[in-house]
Amino acid sequence: WTIQTMLPLHLCSVFVWLSAVMLLTNSYRIYEFAYLLGIAGALQAILTPDAGQYGFPHFRFFQVFVSHGSIIIAAVYMTVVAGFRPVPKSFLRIAVIANIYMLIVGGINALIGSNYLFIARKPDTASLLDALPEWPWYILHMEAIGLLSISILYLPFAIKDLWKWWTKRATGAQAE
Repeated sequence: WTIQTMLPLHLCSVFVWLSAVMLLTNSYRIYEFAYLLGIAGALQAILTPDAGQYGFPHFRFFQVFVSHGSIIIAAVYMTVVAGFRPVPKSFLRIAVIANIYMLIVGGINALIGSNYLFIARKPDTASLLDALPEWPWYILHMEAIGLLSISILYLPFAIKDLWKWWTKRATGAQAE
């Protein structure tokens, strides 16, 4: 255990805990982040898992998939069962708070020599970040990928809203 690698400062570490709080409290504010940012990050972690030196059947192997899968399941549960959904203003809230969080974690990284959020350097294991330019430029690319990811996750709701608006408009035009 080292302070440089084991603090729960990576987004998915934060979302494991926040997802539990969200489920217990029905918190919409947490839901916005868990759905848009949590699912996007957890999917990346599942697609390119970092189980360290441990492979199947070690506990760490299972922990990676169970913890990240739980983030996705919790957010989908709140969408399907509780009826929560992100709204356009969710984008601004997520962008502002996520970037403030990144600045805070960047300061912690500088103080203790860590690499939380992978903003000090690329991770040691293979990931999608390997396809991006070197530090610090890949951070801007991560931001763009994050925006694209949350846009894709919001897309079903945008399509539903657009369809609802269009059918309401069409039925209103027929009534005239």
